[in-house]
Amino acid sequence: MNILVTGASGGFGKRLIPALVEREKVKIRVLEHRSPVELPDCERVSGELADRDSLTAATSGIDIVVHLAALTHSPNREDYFKVNAEGTKNLIEACIRNKISRFVYMSSGAAHPQGGAYSESKLAAERWVKESGLPWTILRPREVYGTGGKVGINQLIHWVQKSPLIPVIGNGQYLLSPVFIDDVVSGTVEALFQADALENTYEFAGPEDITFATLIDRLSAYFGVHVMKFFIPVSFVQGVTSLLNLANINTLVPDQIPRLLCDKQPSIHSEIPLLNYKPRKLEEGLRLYFSCKD
Repeated sequence: MNILVTGASGGFGKRLIPALVEREKVKIRVLEHRSPVELPDCERVSGELADRDSLTAATSGIDIVVHLAALTHSPNREDYFKVNAEGTKNLIEACIRNKISRFVYMSSGAAHPQGGAYSESKLAAERWVKESGLPWTILRPREVYGTGGKVGINQLIHWVQKSPLIPVIGNGQYLLSPVFIDDVVSGTVEALFQADALENTYEFAGPEDITFATLIDRLSAYFGVHVMKFFIPVSFVQGVTSLLNLANINTLVPDQIPRLLCDKQPSIHSEIPLLNYKPRKLEEGLRLYFSCKD
């Protein structure tokens, strides 16, 4: 079984590929763009989602494509669609030419019509996948933690550990569904090999829906620290973000706000028996993550 992985240099790809390599009779090829992929037991090929010829070469001789690559932060709406939607379309066309037997697309739990440009671009990419004629599976991970980066919940974890004051956009009552990276990895691996997973979309949510404000409380209790929440009006954050972007300071980009605040699917049916997906509660995931770091 020959598998191509795009976006392998990201935090998720670095966890997924070792799990795939453990499978018998699996060979991994990774598509390198800007960042080198320093992972053993992988064939590396250069290419990018805007270069159709490189995608045709990368997918030659491949059975399964796992498409992780995406643009997640940009001040420009058009950039999301160029990379996430048009780039996915280009990859799909290469897969069709090379008769790929399965296309697994890593979308997002924030793929929502009111979630801003990133979310809309992921929805557009999902439509390309579903209309491609290829055997497909779409995965929608929610708020993933444990990747080691400093974005999303990973950033919040870092703040709670290091800062006594945590900024909260709006009233903090919007819901999140934190999910441990290892649970998403194991579900993704199963999705690659289960025949019944084709033509299905799966949401990899955590077992609980937690408000942002409550999540801060849970994290501070876990780490045994006291933090104060600093509530900032949404309109103020939007205004400051716009001014910073005009100054080419992209600490926060405009679409991150609706992406955070939009209504998402509840996690009441988070377990997926077909994929042996049984997500851990927040504190258990944190314990496993920090025990691995020690």
